[in-house]
Amino acid sequence: MQLRSGRWFLMLSAILCLSHFSGCGSAEPEDSGGVTADAGAQTQTSLDVIVPNSSDPLGLPLNFIPQGDEFMVAVIPDTQIYAQSFPKTFERHIKWLADRAAEYNIVFVSHVGDIVQFGDRRNEWNNAVAAYDWLRDAKVPHGLAIGSHDFSKPSSYEGPVKPCGGATGPSCKAQMYIEHFGASLYKDEPWYGGSSPSGTSSYQLVQAGGLKLLFLHLMHDTPPAELTWASEVLDANPGALVHLTTHRYMFDYRMTAWLPPPLSGIKAGRFNPITYLLGGQSAGPTTAIELFNEFIAKHPNIFMVHCGHVDAEFRMVDANQAGLPVYQSLVDYQDMADSGGGWLRLLWFKPKQNRVEVVTISTETGQLRNNGDGFEHSIDIVQYYRKAYNSELEGLGLDLEMIDALIADIKNPGPSRDAYQASLYGAGDRDSRYSLQVNFQAYIDASK
Repeated sequence: MQLRSGRWFLMLSAILCLSHFSGCGSAEPEDSGGVTADAGAQTQTSLDVIVPNSSDPLGLPLNFIPQGDEFMVAVIPDTQIYAQSFPKTFERHIKWLADRAAEYNIVFVSHVGDIVQFGDRRNEWNNAVAAYDWLRDAKVPHGLAIGSHDFSKPSSYEGPVKPCGGATGPSCKAQMYIEHFGASLYKDEPWYGGSSPSGTSSYQLVQAGGLKLLFLHLMHDTPPAELTWASEVLDANPGALVHLTTHRYMFDYRMTAWLPPPLSGIKAGRFNPITYLLGGQSAGPTTAIELFNEFIAKHPNIFMVHCGHVDAEFRMVDANQAGLPVYQSLVDYQDMADSGGGWLRLLWFKPKQNRVEVVTISTETGQLRNNGDGFEHSIDIVQYYRKAYNSELEGLGLDLEMIDALIADIKNPGPSRDAYQASLYGAGDRDSRYSLQVNFQAYIDASK
């Protein structure tokens, strides 16, 4: 999703929230059925000791490079603006991974979707392929979820979309995605497991660090038929640790309890009926809440979920039906001034320690992203809401002068800025660098 292009129905949604829902936007209890994970399952570590890498200024610090049986998985946030306007940035982004895959033992690269901005523009798909050819040539296993922008529309800037031949439904609208990143391109790869009948979901299998990893990429707003296929895939692979990637699943509009109501009630989490409206969107065949309760929580070996769609860094943990924590993360930087800054997420697996270290790095600068580095951008997001939805805010009876004064306060040093920053980053759920304690064997055992 591109924030500046969406219609944010704030007034309607907030009124609905205040009239019909308590804890508007909250992840609990509807979101996970009142189920929460062991608080000790998600831990923080400093990861603050940096040993400079003088031989590779754009690379990881020397002490962040995997050793022994350790390995890395890369997560690529939305690249739609790269494909549209910055193809060289896109190429450098992927080439960075290909060039370092052997040294860092990068065993898989997963894309959260919105590969392109306009799903019917061939030049954007060509830009994406030019970038991903670096991974293909380097023989690095990878998968890409299909996002909302990756589908063709009924009409485009070039006129009506051409007929789809025998294809119907998702397969028709996803023709460009299937042509450039579909099963036919990967059928000879030993790590490629297969795709759903529609061609819009896929899975890949990798062995690393003594673990069998299954990477599942589900279609945007996954229809029931796709979930039926996915369940069959997981049932056929007991004992595999499953990393799920899909596109629209979580959100974060930078609204915290520190802000005045009703804004304070729009808490980050999984999309729900209210927050679909807040993004100017309608729920798809399967809502995020349903995806968790009816699919993710029922499969005990799904230990991690990544998504994009909304510009934000946010993470949450909920227990599945086996009582094991599911680590869920939203990673997307597309609305930054530089359309993403080359930021990507690296998951550093340490099997012997039952640990996953999470690191965010810019492939443009080699800079590690520190916790709280997104604060200024978060203020920009809030300021955007204020300017874009003046009439809606006024219709709610909010004191616009007070809102303007609040924004001015948080933009400048002082108590208000400190309080808002603490409300955003104090809990650690918007961190860019953190550590997870993961009992890998527990997921394996629970799925057998």
